[in-house]
Amino acid sequence: MLAVLEIAVFCLCTAGTVMASNKKRNYDDNYLDFGFTSITDKGVVKPQCVICRKIFTAESLRPSKLRLHLETKLPQHVGKDFSFFSRQELNMKRQRLDASGSFHQQNVVEASFPVSLEIAKKKKPHTIGEELILPCAKTMVKLVLGEKSAEKLNAISLSNNAVQRRISQISDDIKEQVIQEIKRAGLFSIQLDESTDVQSCSQLLAFVRYVHDEDLKEEFLFCEPLEQSTKGEDVMQKLTEFFESEGLDWDNLCGICTDGAPAMLGSQSGFVTKSTKCYPSSLHDPQASSCIKNATLRITGHSEYNYKDS
Repeated sequence: MLAVLEIAVFCLCTAGTVMASNKKRNYDDNYLDFGFTSITDKGVVKPQCVICRKIFTAESLRPSKLRLHLETKLPQHVGKDFSFFSRQELNMKRQRLDASGSFHQQNVVEASFPVSLEIAKKKKPHTIGEELILPCAKTMVKLVLGEKSAEKLNAISLSNNAVQRRISQISDDIKEQVIQEIKRAGLFSIQLDESTDVQSCSQLLAFVRYVHDEDLKEEFLFCEPLEQSTKGEDVMQKLTEFFESEGLDWDNLCGICTDGAPAMLGSQSGFVTKSTKCYPSSLHDPQASSCIKNATLRITGHSEYNYKDS
């Protein structure tokens, strides 16, 4: 009878120990005071040190064990405030290439921008990213860093539509930077030209010149189609619409450079004539730019400095 009781007591104690060991422990945000964040591995929450990056078992989710690791393994960080460990946690998450992590997704999207920019600079078809660049990149990474690293590149989207969106976003960002620099510069001048594209549609091109950081900059401003005609009033309308949409002030326009076409320099209905009538304080000498251009061509032909092959 005594032996039966001893066996029963042993079974109860063993069951209690097993239940205690299988007790599910949850992560507490206060554990970051000891330098620990949480990571989920196969549905099990485990503590991870934000300093040494070591991952512990789920049973270690106890303040006493976490504090013991900090005091014995990382004594130089004992007493650091919550913000210190929070920054360490953020840095660790930025480096963690977890396919479900938000930082990984951010890096994946960011990686597609420089590739799309190079495609645009080289004037290559947008499909080259998915058909050539990405497969080559995966092959190189696989040979140098291994198969797992190469698989991470599968998340980068370089399809035709993705590259087109990235180029459009880059274009909008560059345009916004140029507009902000023009506004900070105060005075600026523009150069206008009307050209025809491959589909025989008239396009108005505008370039801008301004001072930025004590340096003279020239940037492409816009390209807009002239749907109706190429008269001076159409050019005036397009430029006015652009100025109004971007918040540019006509009073800060100090010069206009164009070719000698009647639509631009016509004495009655030319663009320069209309702009000086509408905004007389913005331009000083509407004919100066054309005269300077012609004088430059004449001087170049009679220059005493000739190019010599060294």
